[in-house]
Amino acid sequence: MTTTKVAIVTGAAQGIGRAIALRLAADGFSVAVADIPAAGDLLASVVAEIEAAGGAAVAVRCDVRHKAEVDFLVQAAVNAFGRLDVMVANAGIAPTDTFLDITPALFDNLYAVNVRGVLFCYQAAARQFIAQGGGGKLLAACSVSGFDTQLHQTAYCSSKFAVRSLNQGAARELGKHGITANAYCPGTVNKPMWQAMDAAYIGDDGRPAPGVLTQRKIDGTPLGRIAEPEDVAALVGFLASPASDFVSGQAIQVCVGVSIDQADNRAASMLLKIKVAKWQCHTRCHAWSSQC
Repeated sequence: MTTTKVAIVTGAAQGIGRAIALRLAADGFSVAVADIPAAGDLLASVVAEIEAAGGAAVAVRCDVRHKAEVDFLVQAAVNAFGRLDVMVANAGIAPTDTFLDITPALFDNLYAVNVRGVLFCYQAAARQFIAQGGGGKLLAACSVSGFDTQLHQTAYCSSKFAVRSLNQGAARELGKHGITANAYCPGTVNKPMWQAMDAAYIGDDGRPAPGVLTQRKIDGTPLGRIAEPEDVAALVGFLASPASDFVSGQAIQVCVGVSIDQADNRAASMLLKIKVAKWQCHTRCHAWSSQC
Protein backbone atom coordinates (compact mmCIF):
# COMPACT_ATOMS: atom_id res chain seq x y z
CA MET A 1 0.00 0.00 0.00
CA THR A 2 1.29 3.45 -0.91
CA THR A 3 2.69 5.74 1.78
CA THR A 4 1.87 8.83 -0.28
CA LYS A 5 -1.02 10.86 1.10
CA VAL A 6 -4.19 10.71 -0.97
CA ALA A 7 -6.84 13.41 -1.36
CA ILE A 8 -10.18 13.76 -3.11
CA VAL A 9 -11.30 17.15 -4.41
CA THR A 10 -14.85 17.59 -5.69
CA GLY A 11 -15.80 20.44 -7.99
CA ALA A 12 -12.21 20.23 -9.21
CA ALA A 13 -12.64 21.09 -12.89
CA GLN A 14 -12.21 24.83 -12.49
CA GLY A 15 -11.95 27.74 -10.07
CA ILE A 16 -11.14 27.06 -6.44
CA GLY A 17 -11.43 23.29 -6.81
CA ARG A 18 -8.87 23.22 -9.60
CA ALA A 19 -6.49 25.41 -7.60
CA ILE A 20 -6.88 23.13 -4.58
CA ALA A 21 -6.17 20.01 -6.63
CA LEU A 22 -3.03 21.58 -8.10
CA ARG A 23 -1.89 22.80 -4.67
CA LEU A 24 -2.34 19.40 -3.02
CA ALA A 25 -0.55 17.68 -5.88
CA ALA A 26 2.33 20.15 -5.53
CA ASP A 27 2.39 19.33 -1.81
CA GLY A 28 2.92 15.65 -2.64
CA PHE A 29 -0.62 14.26 -2.56
CA SER A 30 -1.99 11.81 -5.07
CA VAL A 31 -5.29 13.40 -6.04
CA ALA A 32 -8.63 12.08 -7.23
CA VAL A 33 -10.32 15.00 -8.93
CA ALA A 34 -14.08 14.88 -9.37
CA ASP A 35 -16.74 16.91 -11.11
CA ILE A 36 -19.99 16.51 -13.02
CA PRO A 37 -19.93 14.80 -16.46
CA ALA A 38 -20.39 18.11 -18.30
CA ALA A 39 -17.00 19.21 -16.97
CA GLY A 40 -15.19 16.15 -18.29
CA ASP A 41 -12.78 17.97 -20.60
CA LEU A 42 -11.84 20.52 -17.96
CA LEU A 43 -11.33 17.74 -15.43
CA ALA A 44 -9.04 15.89 -17.83
CA SER A 45 -6.95 19.04 -18.21
CA VAL A 46 -6.45 19.18 -14.43
CA VAL A 47 -5.18 15.58 -14.43
CA ALA A 48 -2.89 16.34 -17.36
CA GLU A 49 -1.42 19.37 -15.60
CA ILE A 50 -0.78 17.40 -12.41
CA GLU A 51 0.85 14.55 -14.30
CA ALA A 52 2.96 16.94 -16.38
CA ALA A 53 4.39 18.30 -13.12
CA GLY A 54 5.29 14.79 -11.97
CA GLY A 55 2.26 14.15 -9.77
CA ALA A 56 -0.37 11.44 -9.72
CA ALA A 57 -4.04 12.06 -10.39
CA VAL A 58 -7.18 10.31 -11.53
CA ALA A 59 -10.41 11.86 -12.80
CA VAL A 60 -13.78 10.60 -11.58
CA ARG A 61 -17.11 11.90 -12.79
CA CYS A 62 -19.35 12.50 -9.80
CA ASP A 63 -22.55 14.38 -9.07
CA VAL A 64 -22.40 14.95 -5.31
CA ARG A 65 -26.19 15.16 -5.10
CA HIS A 66 -26.26 11.38 -5.35
CA LYS A 67 -24.90 9.26 -2.51
CA ALA A 68 -24.11 6.28 -4.74
CA GLU A 69 -21.87 8.43 -6.93
CA VAL A 70 -20.01 9.82 -3.93
CA ASP A 71 -19.51 6.32 -2.53
CA PHE A 72 -18.17 5.26 -5.94
CA LEU A 73 -15.81 8.25 -5.94
CA VAL A 74 -14.25 7.26 -2.63
CA GLN A 75 -13.84 3.67 -3.76
CA ALA A 76 -12.30 4.81 -7.04
CA ALA A 77 -9.72 6.87 -5.17
CA VAL A 78 -8.87 3.93 -2.91
CA ASN A 79 -8.66 1.58 -5.90
CA ALA A 80 -6.30 3.97 -7.67
CA PHE A 81 -4.04 4.94 -4.78
CA GLY A 82 -4.59 2.42 -1.98
CA ARG A 83 -6.03 4.69 0.70
CA LEU A 84 -7.63 8.06 1.48
CA ASP A 85 -6.35 10.77 3.81
CA VAL A 86 -8.16 13.99 2.91
CA MET A 87 -11.63 14.72 1.56
CA VAL A 88 -12.18 18.19 0.14
CA ALA A 89 -15.93 18.63 -0.39
CA ASN A 90 -15.57 21.65 -2.63
CA ALA A 91 -18.43 21.29 -5.13
CA GLY A 92 -21.03 24.02 -4.87
CA ILE A 93 -23.41 26.30 -6.72
CA ALA A 94 -24.45 29.90 -6.04
CA PRO A 95 -27.71 31.00 -7.65
CA THR A 96 -28.82 34.60 -7.17
CA ASP A 97 -32.46 35.58 -6.73
CA THR A 98 -34.66 37.90 -4.73
CA PHE A 99 -36.25 36.46 -1.59
CA LEU A 100 -39.78 36.32 -3.01
CA ASP A 101 -38.56 34.69 -6.22
CA ILE A 102 -36.83 31.72 -4.58
CA THR A 103 -38.57 28.64 -5.97
CA PRO A 104 -38.81 25.18 -4.40
CA ALA A 105 -36.80 23.77 -7.31
CA LEU A 106 -33.99 26.31 -6.85
CA PHE A 107 -33.90 25.80 -3.10
CA ASP A 108 -33.96 22.01 -3.26
CA ASN A 109 -31.22 21.80 -5.88
CA LEU A 110 -29.08 24.30 -3.99
CA TYR A 111 -29.26 22.25 -0.81
CA ALA A 112 -28.76 19.01 -2.71
CA VAL A 113 -25.40 20.25 -3.98
CA ASN A 114 -24.13 22.55 -1.24
CA VAL A 115 -25.32 20.71 1.86
CA ARG A 116 -26.28 17.15 1.01
CA GLY A 117 -23.17 16.92 -1.16
CA VAL A 118 -20.97 17.81 1.82
CA LEU A 119 -22.83 15.31 4.00
CA PHE A 120 -22.34 12.48 1.50
CA CYS A 121 -18.65 13.33 1.01
CA TYR A 122 -18.01 13.51 4.74
CA GLN A 123 -19.84 10.25 5.44
CA ALA A 124 -18.17 8.25 2.68
CA ALA A 125 -14.70 9.55 3.52
CA ALA A 126 -15.16 9.08 7.27
CA ARG A 127 -16.19 5.46 6.79
CA GLN A 128 -13.05 4.88 4.74
CA PHE A 129 -10.90 6.64 7.35
CA ILE A 130 -12.32 4.44 10.09
CA ALA A 131 -11.82 1.29 8.00
CA GLN A 132 -8.16 2.28 7.64
CA GLY A 133 -7.78 2.57 11.42
CA GLY A 134 -8.75 6.18 12.00
CA GLY A 135 -7.32 9.59 11.31
CA GLY A 136 -8.05 11.66 8.25
CA LYS A 137 -9.15 15.18 7.42
CA LEU A 138 -12.55 16.38 6.23
CA LEU A 139 -12.67 19.79 4.56
CA ALA A 140 -15.72 21.59 3.20
CA ALA A 141 -16.32 24.68 1.12
CA CYS A 142 -18.22 27.23 3.17
CA SER A 143 -18.22 31.01 2.64
CA VAL A 144 -18.13 34.33 4.44
CA SER A 145 -21.80 34.29 3.42
CA GLY A 146 -22.20 31.52 5.98
CA PHE A 147 -21.73 34.18 8.67
CA ASP A 148 -23.76 37.10 7.31
CA THR A 149 -26.44 37.00 4.65
CA GLN A 150 -26.07 38.99 1.45
CA LEU A 151 -28.75 40.85 -0.49
CA HIS A 152 -30.49 38.66 -3.08
CA GLN A 153 -28.45 35.61 -1.99
CA THR A 154 -30.60 34.39 0.89
CA ALA A 155 -30.93 30.80 -0.31
CA TYR A 156 -27.21 30.49 -1.03
CA CYS A 157 -26.21 32.06 2.28
CA SER A 158 -28.54 29.78 4.21
CA SER A 159 -26.89 26.74 2.62
CA LYS A 160 -23.49 27.93 3.81
CA PHE A 161 -24.81 28.48 7.33
CA ALA A 162 -25.90 24.83 7.13
CA VAL A 163 -22.44 23.71 6.01
CA ARG A 164 -20.88 25.38 9.05
CA SER A 165 -23.24 23.50 11.36
CA LEU A 166 -22.71 20.21 9.53
CA ASN A 167 -18.95 20.63 9.80
CA GLN A 168 -19.13 21.30 13.54
CA GLY A 169 -21.28 18.22 14.05
CA ALA A 170 -18.83 16.06 12.13
CA ALA A 171 -15.93 17.39 14.19
CA ARG A 172 -17.72 16.60 17.45
CA GLU A 173 -18.86 13.11 16.53
CA LEU A 174 -15.87 11.88 14.54
CA GLY A 175 -13.07 13.24 16.72
CA LYS A 176 -12.98 9.99 18.69
CA HIS A 177 -11.72 8.33 15.51
CA GLY A 178 -8.91 10.86 15.12
CA ILE A 179 -10.78 12.59 12.31
CA THR A 180 -10.76 16.38 12.04
CA ALA A 181 -13.28 18.50 10.15
CA ASN A 182 -12.84 22.10 9.06
CA ALA A 183 -14.46 24.49 6.60
CA TYR A 184 -12.74 27.14 4.50
CA CYS A 185 -14.79 30.27 3.93
CA PRO A 186 -13.76 32.41 0.97
CA GLY A 187 -14.93 35.92 0.42
CA THR A 188 -15.12 37.14 -3.15
CA VAL A 189 -12.95 35.00 -5.43
CA ASN A 190 -12.19 35.58 -9.10
CA LYS A 191 -13.58 32.31 -10.41
CA PRO A 192 -16.20 31.21 -12.97
CA MET A 193 -18.97 30.83 -10.38
CA TRP A 194 -18.38 34.35 -9.05
CA GLN A 195 -18.21 35.76 -12.57
CA ALA A 196 -21.60 34.17 -13.32
CA MET A 197 -23.06 35.57 -10.09
CA ASP A 198 -21.71 39.03 -10.93
CA ALA A 199 -23.16 38.90 -14.43
CA ALA A 200 -26.58 37.95 -13.06
CA TYR A 201 -26.54 40.33 -10.10
CA ILE A 202 -29.72 42.27 -9.39
CA GLY A 203 -29.14 45.82 -8.15
CA ASP A 204 -30.85 47.61 -5.29
CA ASP A 205 -33.43 48.93 -7.77
CA GLY A 206 -34.36 45.40 -8.82
CA ARG A 207 -32.71 45.70 -12.23
CA PRO A 208 -29.79 43.64 -13.61
CA ALA A 209 -26.47 45.22 -12.69
CA PRO A 210 -23.56 43.21 -14.13
CA GLY A 211 -20.15 44.30 -12.87
CA VAL A 212 -21.52 46.29 -9.95
CA LEU A 213 -21.10 43.49 -7.45
CA THR A 214 -17.41 42.94 -8.19
CA GLN A 215 -16.64 46.65 -7.96
CA ARG A 216 -18.43 46.90 -4.63
CA LYS A 217 -16.37 44.02 -3.32
CA ILE A 218 -13.12 45.58 -4.53
CA ASP A 219 -14.04 48.91 -2.96
CA GLY A 220 -14.72 47.20 0.36
CA THR A 221 -11.54 45.12 0.43
CA PRO A 222 -8.58 46.44 2.46
CA LEU A 223 -6.06 45.12 -0.10
CA GLY A 224 -7.96 46.61 -3.02
CA ARG A 225 -8.54 43.34 -4.85
CA ILE A 226 -10.68 40.24 -4.69
CA ALA A 227 -9.10 36.87 -4.02
CA GLU A 228 -7.69 34.47 -6.56
CA PRO A 229 -8.41 30.72 -6.27
CA GLU A 230 -4.81 30.14 -5.21
CA ASP A 231 -5.37 32.28 -2.10
CA VAL A 232 -8.02 29.82 -0.94
CA ALA A 233 -5.96 26.80 -1.99
CA ALA A 234 -3.15 27.99 0.28
CA LEU A 235 -5.43 27.71 3.32
CA VAL A 236 -6.66 24.29 2.22
CA GLY A 237 -3.05 23.20 1.84
CA PHE A 238 -2.50 24.06 5.49
CA LEU A 239 -5.70 22.34 6.63
CA ALA A 240 -4.72 19.20 4.70
CA SER A 241 -1.25 19.14 6.26
CA PRO A 242 0.01 17.78 9.60
CA ALA A 243 0.40 21.40 10.76
CA SER A 244 -3.39 21.49 11.29
CA ASP A 245 -3.66 18.25 13.27
CA PHE A 246 -5.03 20.05 16.35
CA VAL A 247 -7.47 22.22 14.41
CA SER A 248 -11.03 20.93 14.12
CA GLY A 249 -14.59 22.21 13.98
CA GLN A 250 -13.45 25.55 12.57
CA ALA A 251 -14.80 27.69 9.75
CA ILE A 252 -11.87 29.85 8.66
CA GLN A 253 -12.47 32.95 6.55
CA VAL A 254 -10.26 33.90 3.61
CA CYS A 255 -11.33 37.47 2.95
CA VAL A 256 -8.42 39.83 3.85
CA GLY A 257 -10.45 41.52 6.54
CA VAL A 258 -13.71 42.15 4.67
CA SER A 259 -15.62 40.56 7.54
CA ILE A 260 -14.00 42.80 10.20
CA ASP A 261 -16.85 45.29 10.12
CA GLN A 262 -19.35 42.44 10.31
CA ALA A 263 -17.59 41.04 13.36
CA ASP A 264 -17.49 44.50 14.95
CA ASN A 265 -21.21 44.88 14.29
CA ARG A 266 -21.94 41.54 15.94
CA ALA A 267 -19.85 42.50 18.96
CA ALA A 268 -21.59 45.86 19.22
CA SER A 269 -24.97 44.16 18.94
CA MET A 270 -24.06 41.75 21.73
CA LEU A 271 -22.85 44.62 23.94
CA LEU A 272 -26.10 46.48 23.30
CA LYS A 273 -28.11 43.40 24.27
CA ILE A 274 -26.15 43.11 27.52
CA LYS A 275 -26.74 46.79 28.32
CA VAL A 276 -30.45 46.46 27.57
CA ALA A 277 -30.70 43.37 29.76
CA LYS A 278 -28.99 45.19 32.63
CA TRP A 279 -31.26 48.21 32.17
CA GLN A 280 -34.32 45.96 32.29
CA CYS A 281 -32.99 44.31 35.43
CA HIS A 282 -32.31 47.74 36.96
CA THR A 283 -35.84 48.96 36.26
CA ARG A 284 -37.28 45.86 37.89
CA CYS A 285 -34.98 45.86 40.89
CA HIS A 286 -34.60 49.68 41.19
CA ALA A 287 -30.96 49.04 42.03
CA TRP A 288 -27.95 47.35 40.56
CA SER A 289 -27.04 44.06 42.16
CA SER A 290 -24.59 41.25 41.60
CA GLN A 291 -27.40 39.42 39.80
CA CYS A 292 -27.77 42.13 37.14
